[in-house]
Amino acid sequence: MTRTLSTRRPTLLVNPPLVGGIAFTRQGRCQEREEVLGTTKPPYSLVLAASLLRTLDVPFRLADLTAEQRSVESLIAELKQSGFAPDLIVFPTTTPTLLADCAEMAVLQRAFAAELVCFGPHASAAPRESMERTPGVDAMIVGEPEDAILALATMPRDADRSAIPSLTFRRGGTVVPHTARGSFSGFADMPYPAWDLLNLRNYRLPMVGSPYVIVETSRGCPYSCDFCVAPIHHGHKFRERPAKALVDEIERSHRELGVEFFYLWADTVTLNAKTFSAFCDELIARQLNIRWFGNARADNLTDPAFVHRLRQSGCWMLAMGIESSSPAIRKDMVKRLEEQKIRTAFANLRQAGIKSFAFFIFGYPGDTPSSMESTIDYAIDLDADFANFYPAVPYPGTELYEKSRRDGLLKSDDWSRMEYSYYLLEGHGLDDAVVMQAINRARRRFFLRPGYLLRHFSDVLRLVRTKPAIVGTLLSRVLLGHPVATPAPRRVQVTASAPARQA
Repeated sequence: MTRTLSTRRPTLLVNPPLVGGIAFTRQGRCQEREEVLGTTKPPYSLVLAASLLRTLDVPFRLADLTAEQRSVESLIAELKQSGFAPDLIVFPTTTPTLLADCAEMAVLQRAFAAELVCFGPHASAAPRESMERTPGVDAMIVGEPEDAILALATMPRDADRSAIPSLTFRRGGTVVPHTARGSFSGFADMPYPAWDLLNLRNYRLPMVGSPYVIVETSRGCPYSCDFCVAPIHHGHKFRERPAKALVDEIERSHRELGVEFFYLWADTVTLNAKTFSAFCDELIARQLNIRWFGNARADNLTDPAFVHRLRQSGCWMLAMGIESSSPAIRKDMVKRLEEQKIRTAFANLRQAGIKSFAFFIFGYPGDTPSSMESTIDYAIDLDADFANFYPAVPYPGTELYEKSRRDGLLKSDDWSRMEYSYYLLEGHGLDDAVVMQAINRARRRFFLRPGYLLRHFSDVLRLVRTKPAIVGTLLSRVLLGHPVATPAPRRVQVTASAPARQA
């Protein structure tokens, strides 16, 4: 990317702290508590942004306050002691953490009179309303953040922000809307992420207990599942990185960082079987002895030869959204999956020795207590290695959100409860108690089967050993009915933006 640098603004890239003692992932479309998948994902978007800033010699710092379990005040003290005074602060945020994150980041903003900018799926879905609720934030990036971050870091503080089309920003007392959605222009030839800035021991996989890093293979999803926020952030246009570049990145991380596990980051890593086969061939040829995992679709895994190729290249586990046993409900979700292809995919993974992880959604409009019981039976019948059961979450910006509002099903517009710990719809015999009880029942029936426990005894032991606190929390909820811990973020006064410092 060619860029004329008029200035280089000291920039702070920061993942906000715990929310009321609870760790959340704030990476791409993922905006869940640590307990949902047993790990908080590393802030890959910040690590990539750091690498891009390095290429332009922009002075910067990066901090992951969630992984380090640090406070904003400790970061302020550290920065002041080192003499680094950020003029631009950039942070990721999500629907359930937005208000808490912005309040915490406003403390940083006041300490340095810096420009405060955030990005993420919620900022992409509802930037104007979010700006109205968070008066301390100067701007929100809509869509992919990289180009906007680089532009902000290399333009004067008083420059016209309308030159950045993906930015919703304040001009005086007015919120100026974005004119385009961000799409990273350098995606295909991005630099190696700045993993050296993180302590990778803070990001460990359940069961294996090993550190891992993210390798982004593609962006954009051509599918239209109406509950998913991925297209809001990355769009529908599918874009891939070259196979050789991906394997070069894996090899470098394996060699320099000692990492053996890799999260192939994409909405559907196996979407293009031809190009992904080339990636597998490159991995196999280099004999790196690594393991990778990622998200797939069942209808991409119906060719046994392709699935065996995945295993040969080091595929450890693939996660698939099955969502419901009801073809009618999947059709309403715009989740086009054929029954036979689902069963074929699980059979192929089992035969190839790849672990399967199935996701199911409970309480989607049209669901009933009876259909949820059928989905539990279906999950047991498919017999994936692992499964998770989620309530339908009406994230702003999705068609599910709009449908729920139109039909009068959305009983609460509380963003902080729009996550997998709560069910916010009500109607047709469903409410929070009915759906969350069905989810706990699904977990008991799926995981406490004698045959399952016998077959996965070693996995269960490893999970208890590597994530004891999370296992304890889930067991207390599933077996004893203990309520979900509600984050109680501290109350921080959020003020309007501070004036720019004099140069």
